[in-house]
Amino acid sequence: MAIDPATLKVIAKVATTAVTDERARRVILIACLVPFIIILLILSSPFAIFFSMTSDGTNADAISISDTMDSLKEQFEQKIREEKEDDTVDEVRTVIMGSEDNSIIDNSADVLIAYSVKYNVINENAEQMAILTEGQINKLKNVFWDMNTITSEIETFTEKKTYTTTDKNGETVTKTKTITKKIKTIYIDCLTAEEIALAYHFDKTQQRVLEEMKRSGFAVLLGNSSINAILAKEQLAEIKAYIPDNLSIEREQIVKISYSIVGKVNYFWGGKSSSIGWDKRWGTQIEVTSKGSHTTGTKRPFGLDCSGYITWVFINMGLPVDTINEIIGQGTTQQWNLSSSIPESLALPGDLAFLAVPGTRKVNHIGIVVGKDKNGSLLVAHCASGANNVVVTTAKSVGFMYYRRSAILIE
Repeated sequence: MAIDPATLKVIAKVATTAVTDERARRVILIACLVPFIIILLILSSPFAIFFSMTSDGTNADAISISDTMDSLKEQFEQKIREEKEDDTVDEVRTVIMGSEDNSIIDNSADVLIAYSVKYNVINENAEQMAILTEGQINKLKNVFWDMNTITSEIETFTEKKTYTTTDKNGETVTKTKTITKKIKTIYIDCLTAEEIALAYHFDKTQQRVLEEMKRSGFAVLLGNSSINAILAKEQLAEIKAYIPDNLSIEREQIVKISYSIVGKVNYFWGGKSSSIGWDKRWGTQIEVTSKGSHTTGTKRPFGLDCSGYITWVFINMGLPVDTINEIIGQGTTQQWNLSSSIPESLALPGDLAFLAVPGTRKVNHIGIVVGKDKNGSLLVAHCASGANNVVVTTAKSVGFMYYRRSAILIE
C-alpha cells in the first residue's frame, strides 16, 4: 500500500512542534522521514512489484500479488497434469529443462521482475507497480505464460520380439511378434528473467534494472517454504552422527583440494565422481544422460557439474562415499538443505556460495569460497558451464547471492 503524503505531513508536524531546539527538530525530522521516503521511492519503482496488490479499482477486493502468482502456478500445474493424462499413448515421460532433480521450477520472482522491467522501465507509458489493475494483471499473465511453456512430442517405436510356444501336437514353435509403442515426452521450460529479457529485447537500462532487482534480495519474499534457512540442533546432530570420529575438517585443506583441479576438469551436466584424486574418466567422450539440459543426448568430455564438484571436494576431504548424501548432498537442493544460512560478511574459506534459492530458477549454481582478492572481494571456486571448466572468480562477477555453512563446519 502506498504511503499517503498526508502521513508525512503529520510526522513532520510532530517533529517540528515536539522539540524546541531547531537542530534537534531537524534530526528528528530526518530520522522520521528517511524510511518513508525510501518506501515511497520503492513503491514508485519496479521494486514495488514485490509488495504490490491487485485491485478492481476500489481496493475493496484487493489481494496480494503472491495470491495471483499462486493461481497462475496452479493453472500451470493443471496443464501439466492434463498433458500427462493422455490415454492415447503407452508411456509418458516428463523433462523439466534446467532442473537437476526433474522437479518443477518456481520462477515466480523472475516472472515479476521481467514484467515490472518490461512495463515500468520505459521512457513512455510507464506503469506504477504498487496497485495492479485488471489490465496490468492480464499483461502479467502474458509474461507468465511466455516464461512457462509446455510442449510435447510423441514418438512411435516398433520392435520385433521372438518367443516360443507349443502347438497342439506338443512341438515347440518359434514366432515373431511386432510390438508398437507410443511414448510421449513432455518438455517443461521455466525461463529465467535473463532468458526472457533476450526475447523481449530489453535495452541496456532495462538489463541493469533487472540485475539490480535480482541482487536486491526482495525476490526471496517469494522463496520456497520447503527450503531450509538454518539447521536446527536436531538436524545438525543427525548429520554429524555420520561423520567419522577421527576425521578432521580443516578449511585450509578444503581450499587446497578445491584448487587442485582448477582449469583441469570439463563441465558436464549431471557429472559426479567419488574418485579419490584424479578420475580416469575425466576428458573421455561420454554421452550426457541426465535430463533437463540442451546437451542431453550429446557426447562430451566427461567432467563434473557444479554440485558434483562440491561433492568431489568433500569426498576428497575424507567423508565416506556411502554417507555423502546425508552429510553434504549430491545436488544443489540437498547441499542447500544440509547447510545453514550465513551473511556474506561472515563467509569463510570452505563455505558454500549459491546463485539462487533452490527451485526458484532454472539451473542453479554453487561454488566454494576460497578466499578474497586484493580488493577484499570474495573468491569462489566453481565448475562453470560457461567456462567449461573449474574456475576461481569473484562471487560478484558470477552473481552468487547466498552463502551457507555446511553442517561439518558448524561448531
